[in-house]
Amino acid sequence: MKYSAFISYNHRDRKVASWLHSALETYRIPKALWGRESPLGVLGKRMPPVFQDREELAASTDLAGSVLEALEQSASLIVICTPNGRRSRWVNEEIRTFTKMGRRHRIQCLIAGGEPNASNVAGMDPELEALPPALFENGETEPLGADIRDGQDGKLNGKLKLLAGLLDVRYDELRQREAIRRQRQLTMVAAGSAAGFVVMSGLTAAALLQRAEAIKQRDIARQKTLTAERTVEFVKSIFTVSDPSEARGASVTAREILDRGARQIEGELMDEPSVKTELSVTLGEVYMGLGLYRQGEALVRSTFKIPGRDRDAVVRQLAALGDAQSKQSDFAGAVKSYGAALAEARKPDNRREEMVPRVLVGLAEAQASNDDFTGAARSIEEALRLDLARLGPDHPDVARDLETQGLSALYSGELERSQGLYLRALQIRERRQGERHPKVAEDLNQLGSIAYLRRDGATAEKYFRRVMATNEAVLGPMHPDLATTLNNVGRVLLERRAFSEANAIFERSLAITLQQRGETFEDLAFTFANLGLIKRAMGQSAASEALFRKALNAARLHQHRNLAPVMTDLADLLCQGGRQAEAAALLREARPIMTRTYPGDAWRVAWIDNVQGGCLVQQGRLGEAQRLLGKSQRVLSDRWPVDSLYGHAARERMRDLDVALRKSGAIL
Repeated sequence: MKYSAFISYNHRDRKVASWLHSALETYRIPKALWGRESPLGVLGKRMPPVFQDREELAASTDLAGSVLEALEQSASLIVICTPNGRRSRWVNEEIRTFTKMGRRHRIQCLIAGGEPNASNVAGMDPELEALPPALFENGETEPLGADIRDGQDGKLNGKLKLLAGLLDVRYDELRQREAIRRQRQLTMVAAGSAAGFVVMSGLTAAALLQRAEAIKQRDIARQKTLTAERTVEFVKSIFTVSDPSEARGASVTAREILDRGARQIEGELMDEPSVKTELSVTLGEVYMGLGLYRQGEALVRSTFKIPGRDRDAVVRQLAALGDAQSKQSDFAGAVKSYGAALAEARKPDNRREEMVPRVLVGLAEAQASNDDFTGAARSIEEALRLDLARLGPDHPDVARDLETQGLSALYSGELERSQGLYLRALQIRERRQGERHPKVAEDLNQLGSIAYLRRDGATAEKYFRRVMATNEAVLGPMHPDLATTLNNVGRVLLERRAFSEANAIFERSLAITLQQRGETFEDLAFTFANLGLIKRAMGQSAASEALFRKALNAARLHQHRNLAPVMTDLADLLCQGGRQAEAAALLREARPIMTRTYPGDAWRVAWIDNVQGGCLVQQGRLGEAQRLLGKSQRVLSDRWPVDSLYGHAARERMRDLDVALRKSGAIL
């Protein structure tokens, strides 16, 4: 044979293929094996060449002639098994071609990524499958091979396992001879001069360090195994019902299971602090995933009191705490928690470096919510760079990074850029996770918000209603994410004056939100104010005022962007009730805030002028009212149709002015 082996691989795995090619071709066959017959012929010092390079030829339906020739002249076929290789047409064709040549027994696998047999394991993502399907055609079983993934054979032992198959010798024989060879090399160094003694001392120190590291890694592996075993036992136990009267089969809710687990974990696992910490944080995250933010935060905070917990768990604890704080609008606290988690994850001795991108994303969202767009951009760009390098462009974690960039762009008013980022993220989510995944609904919701801000109400409503149906089906009728979507649908209905339908939707949104958040939750500045507008339109002035004042309280507390609009709408209501002094004070306070908060929306300040003009009509100051209403009407008509909420209200004020002028005799 011209070649000792043909390496079959996907071009994305070229780095592994190049390492393997060099490792095999530079291997010195042990002297004791020289002259022995093998599938490669009589063995000498070196192995025959290894064939690596070939084109994928995406436009061709057949393997290239040079590839066929190389396969025919190769004693063995080594398949680099990763999800990339499993999906490669040409890797599978090379396996089939080599099998047809009658050399199926000369195929070996090198597992370098993914999970072998993932497609056959319940609960495991089939996209992680590493073994090409051509290996199992015609009822064939998995070939022998090696596994160089972390925690498996390692590169040295993986290379020796493949060489044992190529040379047709026992793996243990090669491994022992490799150990003898290394020992000889050390002995030769030790037999040299005084300088050699120094070198030997250094090698000995290195060997001791390596041994210490090996022991450390062994202990870590044992701890992880213990944690996994105890986790499985605990999860099984929370589904065990000791009282037959409680057994309701499938009707037991996720909330009941979580509560049972939280109660059990409080009094158990005291002698296993690492297991208790990991389980408690996980249950806290599940609480938050169900929208139970207060319970989730309380459980996460309780883990900081566990004595003797693993230092590496601190990263997860702090990140989970930051998540809980963000979801409850404590963005300053969230920035602090995420920052502490990031500092901990970046310590040289911390084994949670994979948490860095996830923490950076949470930090960026909190920074953007705090209007720190520069800091948010810096955080999310680093997270995206790390995830692209680690996972490639088509991974859900990359979608998460794009969504955070989109959120930051949305907050800073870059609507077109935000829309593009969310569309890219949505494509990844739908392709990798399916249309019913909660993150798909979140992306659609943000796209609806962008359409709304771009004055495309019809498109916005379509997005929001699609999200509403998905959220209710997937998350259930009381999830906070559903409340957010209900709020958005209600706002579109309110602006086109569909008050009755909007009222029902906002009442439902408010009930869901108050179940998990207090009345000062920042986004209730929207919900309370919108309900206030609806109640006023329905003639319920007292209820309307109470809602506006609740909205004002939440908006002042968080310096919410709806603060000035709430002041303006409350002032309008007060004017109609004859409380002119308080209304005038609110409008004076609202004007500079509105100018600062909405610098690009001229209609916002025009709305204050329009409301003030209506107040002046009530006071009989018709000349001043006419100037304000005339000026503001022109601006508002450019933004709002006459049948919309604001267009209709502005027209009604002009009508009131006209009636007052006629009564005063100013016009006939």
